[in-house]
Amino acid sequence: RKHTNSNPRHGPFHQRAPAKILWRTVRGMVPHKTARGAAALDRLKCFEGVPHPYDRKKRMVIPAALKVLRLRPERRFCKLGDLASEFGWKHKDLIK
Repeated sequence: RKHTNSNPRHGPFHQRAPAKILWRTVRGMVPHKTARGAAALDRLKCFEGVPHPYDRKKRMVIPAALKVLRLRPERRFCKLGDLASEFGWKHKDLIK
């Protein structure tokens, strides 16, 4: 018998914060049901914006990670903050 056919309160629940979206994405790539995967997820920290000890440091550019070098011109892309605000995340203006 199908329990979650029409009621969205029964899940799956979609997080709206970008840090939670990224955490859930990484969780899908890690064997989180094993001890090694659970330990890896415990070490993962996701933040919205720049956390306290790093907000005063000088920002550096990593050339290998630049969008113009990594993506071909015809490829489509989106930013995680824009995607989260489309999902209903209300704190995009605070992070900018």
